[in-house]
Amino acid sequence: MLRKIKFKEFKELYRKHIIKDFPKNERPNLQRFRKRMLKNNEETYIFEEDGNAKGYCIVDELQEYILIAFLATYKENRGQGIGTKILRDLKEKYSNKKGILLEVEDPEFAKNEEEKNIQEKRIKFYKKSDFKIIDKLKLNLFLVHFKLMIYSSEQNDIQKIKDALEHFYFLMTDKKYLKYIEIQEV
Repeated sequence: MLRKIKFKEFKELYRKHIIKDFPKNERPNLQRFRKRMLKNNEETYIFEEDGNAKGYCIVDELQEYILIAFLATYKENRGQGIGTKILRDLKEKYSNKKGILLEVEDPEFAKNEEEKNIQEKRIKFYKKSDFKIIDKLKLNLFLVHFKLMIYSSEQNDIQKIKDALEHFYFLMTDKKYLKYIEIQEV
């Protein structure tokens, strides 16, 4: 079950897990997260099962869509289906939205075979939860290439998704860094 947390509890999550689960270049610092949570309706959820915390996710509302910004299972709970359960709960919670979006690094641009395998495994995991790659959009964030994936039960307007993402990044990014964000229709 997902339980929404406030910033006080988030600080502990950040120190115990987020800094271990995501490389420094993939995560904002603690104060930047605080600003995102206060200013931009970013929400953090702890996934609990049998009274124990087993993972977490951070989501942002993008108009008619939800973006999963971060999702992780605690190291000791990996391989137990927790990530799949988090996605199931997010689908249920946000069933009123047009879709749930997420970004995955594009394996085509991996630095080595090990990185490529990890990225392909991540895409396969999301596909097993009925996410599909949006072939018509590519995302380049700070020189890192991403594929966009979506979970949706309806046909989606690519331009609306692009507009929602552009609006999101405009709000979330310091203006001097916007030049490092590119969303392309292909």
